[in-house]
Amino acid sequence: MGWAASSNLEPARLLGAQGWTSLSVLDADPAPLEEWLLAHPSGRLGRYAEVLLAYWFAHAPHAELVAHNLAVRDAAHRTHGEFDFLVRLDGEPFHIELASKFYLMLGDVPDSLIGASLRDAWRLKAAKLEQQLALRRHPLAAPLLPAGFTQAASVARVTGWLFINDGLALPHPLNPHAPRGWFAPLAEPWPHRSGDSRWLWLPRLQWLAPARLPALYTESEQDLRARLAGIDRPQLVAEVAVDETGEAFEVARGFVLPAGWPPPEALAALRARMLPEPAWQAGR
Repeated sequence: MGWAASSNLEPARLLGAQGWTSLSVLDADPAPLEEWLLAHPSGRLGRYAEVLLAYWFAHAPHAELVAHNLAVRDAAHRTHGEFDFLVRLDGEPFHIELASKFYLMLGDVPDSLIGASLRDAWRLKAAKLEQQLALRRHPLAAPLLPAGFTQAASVARVTGWLFINDGLALPHPLNPHAPRGWFAPLAEPWPHRSGDSRWLWLPRLQWLAPARLPALYTESEQDLRARLAGIDRPQLVAEVAVDETGEAFEVARGFVLPAGWPPPEALAALRARMLPEPAWQAGR
């Protein structure tokens, strides 16, 4: 969990009593999940995370997926929000919002957390998430909600990583136990867990889970540096160790930054979006 929303879904409720058993079965035979992913393709990380969670809600023994991406629109077809998931867990109705985010912390306060694309920031997403959690109270929402969901609890499931400087304490509402990574310019030394580590470039749809793969698909730091020489935006890489069976598993990850990143103009534009609205606009 990256940060504390106004109400977070506890992992135990998400997993259910048979959760670990179900995950072990799926790990041994992932074919049903692979078929689901082929039937619901997506190139966007957030959408991909939603598809994975939808599979769980549709197949976990304690869960019932009632609705997914239920949009709230007015008579002019303007969208006022969207319920990520309406689900029953052990028979209890929930409205669940999902956030899967990867932020670099350029300072020492939560507002310095920004996305690698420079189109997103923690402050913007945290505010948007709270709006989504309040969607059930929108006047146009009630007629759309299935039976039993008008008083359902609205909760968030926040996942992802925070990439921060070593030793920096995370202030509230950030989670001090959130997965952490590093960031460093491409031309400078990268943090190492071991001198004989192997390395791996992580495409976006492989950001969610720790990397594990045959060692032959990894490369040396020198080779990976050469392959990333022409990058114009941050790239996520994983440091991996190799076990006695020849399997490589992730031990750390970090963003490698091109020279001059972040561009001052793009960073200024993102920070301008984070400023409070003028008082005369706040009540629009």
